[in-house]
This record gives sequence, C-alpha cells and structure tokens, in this order.
Amino acid sequence: MPDPTGADLGAPRAVHLVGVGGAGISAIGIILAAMGHRVTGSDVNETAVWPALIAAGVEPEVVPATELFSSARPHGAEIVAHSTAFPPTERDLAEAAEAGCAVLDRAGILALVCAARPTVAVSGTHGKTSTTAMLATLLDGAGADPSYLVGATPLGLGRAAHWSEAGAFAVEADESDGTFLRMGADIAVVTNIDEDHLDFWHDIAAIEAAFLRFLGEARTGVVCIDDPRGEQVTDPRAARVAAAVGATTVGEGPEADFQVHSVEVERLHTRFGLRHQGRELGPVTVGTPGRHHARNAAVSVAVALELGISAPAAVEALAGYVGVTRRFEVVGEAFGATLVDDYAHNPGKVRALLASAKEAGWPRVVAVFQPHRYTRTRDLLADFGAALALADVIAITEVYAAGEDPIAGISGRLLVEEVLEVRPWAEVAWVPTLDDAAGWARATLRPGDLFLTVGAGDVWQLGRRLIDLDAGGSR
Repeated sequence: MPDPTGADLGAPRAVHLVGVGGAGISAIGIILAAMGHRVTGSDVNETAVWPALIAAGVEPEVVPATELFSSARPHGAEIVAHSTAFPPTERDLAEAAEAGCAVLDRAGILALVCAARPTVAVSGTHGKTSTTAMLATLLDGAGADPSYLVGATPLGLGRAAHWSEAGAFAVEADESDGTFLRMGADIAVVTNIDEDHLDFWHDIAAIEAAFLRFLGEARTGVVCIDDPRGEQVTDPRAARVAAAVGATTVGEGPEADFQVHSVEVERLHTRFGLRHQGRELGPVTVGTPGRHHARNAAVSVAVALELGISAPAAVEALAGYVGVTRRFEVVGEAFGATLVDDYAHNPGKVRALLASAKEAGWPRVVAVFQPHRYTRTRDLLADFGAALALADVIAITEVYAAGEDPIAGISGRLLVEEVLEVRPWAEVAWVPTLDDAAGWARATLRPGDLFLTVGAGDVWQLGRRLIDLDAGGSR
C-alpha cells in the first residue's frame, strides 16, 4: 500500500525512531538496520532493549520529551517514525516538513517494511502472537530463511525480529486500532474474530467488517473458523468472512479445508492429527499445551504449504516450537507447584488458557488474574466471570490501569462477584495488590499444582517473587 507521504525504503535511508526503547518500535529499528538503513532513535529513558539496539547497529539516545522529534535533525533523518506513546505536535510536524522529512506512525513505517517482501500478516483477536511465532519457527526450521516480527520472543529462535536476504516476511498484525489494515499483506491470516478493543471498534459488526477488508485486500487468505468461545464448533463470523473472499479454512469441523482432529494435551505439549483434501499430514506436535495451540499450529502449516513448503518438512520443523515469552511461559517452581506466566488479558484468551491448563493433566489449576484496563473490565465483566470460573482456584487483583483513568465503580473486585455468579461454590479470592497475591499463593499452593499468573500488566512479577520466597528470600 503506497504511503501518502511518498516515503519509501527502496534505497538506503536515514530513519529516526521516536520512542525507540519501546518493544514495538525497537523491533522495527532492528529490522531497518538489517535492511541497510541508517537508524537513529530517541526516547525519554534508556530501556532494557538498549544493548540489542546497539548490537544491531541502531544509534539510540536519551533526550528530553520536548526534543524527541527535533533530535532527528542533527542525524539528517529523511523519515521519522514514532510510537503511539509519543505522537507529534503541530510544531514537530511543521519542523519536519521544513526539513523535508516524512513523519510516519508505527503502522506507517511497518507498512513500508512489508512492501519490501512478500508479507504474511497474522491477525485475529486471540492467538496472533503464538501463530506468528509458530510460523517463523516453522519457516526457519524448514530452511526457508524467513524474516519475521513477533510481538513476543519465540523461545526457540531467541529474538522477536529478524530480517533475511530473501525470505517471506511473517509479521504480527495488530487489529486493536485498525493498523492491520495498512500492512498490504500478500497472505492475510485470521486466527479468530471476537469482541475486544470495543473502545475503538464499538461493536462486533465493525470488527467483522474490518477482518473482511483485511482478507479482501490480500492475494489470498487463511482463516481459522473455529468458535473462539467454545460455544459451537464453527464460528459463523469467521466462516462468513472466509467464504466471502474464498479463503483457505482451518478448524475442527468437517467443512474446514485443513481439519484438526484427535487433539491430545499433556502437560507442556499438544499433539493432533491434521487432514487436508483427504490426506493425513500429521501427527503434528508443538511444545505448548492447549487445543487453541493445535488450531494455531494448523494455521501455520496451511500458510507454509501456501509458501511452497512441503507438508512433511512443515510438520517436522513445527515440532521445534516451544512457545514465546509470556505465553504459557514456564518460569520455575515454588512450594511444589509449577509456575507459568501468560499475557492473556481478554475473556477469549483467558478462557483458552484455563481450558488448556485444565485438560493438560495437573491435579489443580490455581491462578491469579490481574484485570487490564478499566474500560475492558467494565465492558466484558460477565465474559470475564465465565472465563475465570474455569480455574479450580482463582484470585483476582485490582485493575492494572495501563494509562487509563479510573472509572467510578469499576474494580477488580467486581470480577469476584462475576465468578460467583457463574459458580457460586468457587474458590475465589480478592487480592488487591501483588503483596496480597503473594501471601495468598504461599498459603494456597500445594505440591503438584499448576500456578498461573495471568494478565498484561505487572502480574508476571509474582512468579519470580514466589520463587524467591520459597528459596528463603524476602521479596
């Protein structure tokens, strides 16, 4: 998709990244440097990605907030791209125009990267990170020399961003604010269609229409048509958009082009059969637990075949997938329990996570959930209650604001009541702070339990704290 500013990456450019220390922009910076561009960047603080940026050839610097954009000028920047955390002011835009410099947001610079390679854009309300990571792992293991950009680090690859000499570009495409519609994908992938980010989309009809457009603008599409809520085998929304564009379909129902069957989940692994046009491609094995991971893996196999990878090579390479950071990430053991952290933060993700954990063979699934954003908590209360009730034992913290102002009457404590509405006999606790959660977990955990920390905020710290407590530390 051409950029309205006229910017392009067809020749080496001087690119300056504002907010370069953030996860999304830093990964793009690493890719741009690998493409041969001179990349500088500014941020208000030095972050944990600084060493990786410098190692990749990016030149980051810390500047005052008022100089984030103006710091591009001494570097002779031809393109300035910024994270959503640092939008330009009118003055910033005027100064850039005076210097003949194009100003792009994250989606704009990413679209220019996509234009340089045949792009597989992976989107969906749930599962896009895992599916993109599976696809990158598969293509790498099959010798296809992929480029990729994943929203978390695939544990088997060791990096979230990589640029190759000639391979296809697998990229996680964010639907939360509509930026996935700017990727210009060659192959568009939809893992599922569900309600989330209603502060932007307002209703599910708008979400469905956006996914239809995403698929319709690509050369071809791959869609998982299973119901992400587990209420029926096939999701009518996903089936509608797939049929409208003639996309390849994946799912457990007999109408799927790639049919998943015989799913077996055991602790940290998932094994399943995969049938395509009457031919058995499996068994397929991945190193993460859950029926939803079987679907994600099947989607990645379908894409690989579209890219010319043979089925045996795809299945063999996919067996090397062992997950990504903050997606069913095993962090250790404490008090005899296995500690796992997961980024799940909407009802569909939480439901899939807990359902997977329940079928994986642990005696008890114990979880601490940290709600993420007041608006999401308000809009999806009942759905959260139904999802969280799947745990054997659940504790809920106060809302992690993620920059939002509190909303009167909205608290994590409401989710305790919602869980009890679904399962009145549930073992559910209110633990407002992580200190409260640590004390509760220490008193609750038994040897053999699976203990999950769940949420997109700072709840991940809890597992590490419990490991220290078990070892006799004071944190």
